[in-house]
Amino acid sequence: MDSTRRALFKAGIAGIVASHAPLALGKPFDNKSFNVWRDGFEAKMIKRMDAAKVVGASVAIVSRQSTVSYVKSFGFADLGQNRKLTIGTPMHLASVSKLFTAAALVQLFDRNHLDLHGDVNSFIEFPVVNPNFPGTKITPHQLLTHTSTISDEGYGAVSSEGDPTQSISDFLKSYLVEGGSSFSAKHSFDNAKPGTKWNYSNVAIALAGQVIESVSKTGFSDYVERHILHPLRINNAHWYLRDFPPDVLAKPYEFDRRRFVELPQQGYPDVPSGMLRCSIADLARFIGAMLGSISRPDDFLSEKLTAEMLNRQVSRRLIGYQGLGWVQEEINGRQFIGHSGRDTGASNMVIVTTDQTQAVMMLMNIEPTDETDRFRAATIEDLLTGATFAVN
Repeated sequence: MDSTRRALFKAGIAGIVASHAPLALGKPFDNKSFNVWRDGFEAKMIKRMDAAKVVGASVAIVSRQSTVSYVKSFGFADLGQNRKLTIGTPMHLASVSKLFTAAALVQLFDRNHLDLHGDVNSFIEFPVVNPNFPGTKITPHQLLTHTSTISDEGYGAVSSEGDPTQSISDFLKSYLVEGGSSFSAKHSFDNAKPGTKWNYSNVAIALAGQVIESVSKTGFSDYVERHILHPLRINNAHWYLRDFPPDVLAKPYEFDRRRFVELPQQGYPDVPSGMLRCSIADLARFIGAMLGSISRPDDFLSEKLTAEMLNRQVSRRLIGYQGLGWVQEEINGRQFIGHSGRDTGASNMVIVTTDQTQAVMMLMNIEPTDETDRFRAATIEDLLTGATFAVN
């Protein structure tokens, strides 16, 4: 079964880190105002999920101003087995995965004293050149900011059941290199000079993953797990379905003809752009480390690097906001820094508050619809309200 994923926005190496118990996110928030908000939020959640036809939803709030957190799951991970969704259930992050890819590339280049503005061809083994502007380099910075002019138009983001059978490098060579089986000068690249146009691109993020592989001489998924996940003691998040035991993942669903229909777990060759499966507790741990609400291990990213990732990287003439991996998201007409993710049986969002001291997030194992989008937006707004009470 093949399907086409939706466009988003509107979409020296250390050894293996030993496994540890998860890093604590801290005690639950406990003050009168927050408790009142929490009780009201949780009391209406299941009813709202029923109305929006949502199987399962997980939410979290993290705050730099507090050592405590709020993480909660509602509904089911597997209706057939009556398995409840928990804060430890891995869910398909879809394009929220891009934040992990961006963090890994920024970390790798910092450790190796490499320049994100260098020519991408100095880091990989095959040539990537926009044929419309062959004299202009494409850079890793442009890959993370969607300004490389690499286009998804000829790709269509096709996915199929299970893990991809094509490697990241083989996929990229077939699509981006002249003579490749999927290459098109018209559709693989925009007719614009690299760095002068913003265009959200899954393929560009896949190429960022290839840069990680080539520079680190380590598989992409291995690098991210060893150097981004394991330092945070995240041990149950993986890029490939084969790495999970049976009956662990949240199953994806759609609501069709008055009933929930289970969908297959799907994959695609642009793995770094959207294939990470991760629980809400582990996502909150990662976002908390990015914001500084939990202590950053020495082998993660420094405060300076995480702040730079959130800083504006692209001129307002091209896009309202673009960070390194982070994008601009809109919630009911309000603009935020964050990242959404939509895929087969997955609808997710991470939002950072305006002062960048707090973040809220939501993961759902349901096919996106107008109803689920409205529910997601309303829930994110409620979580932002809860975040105002998220203090010790």
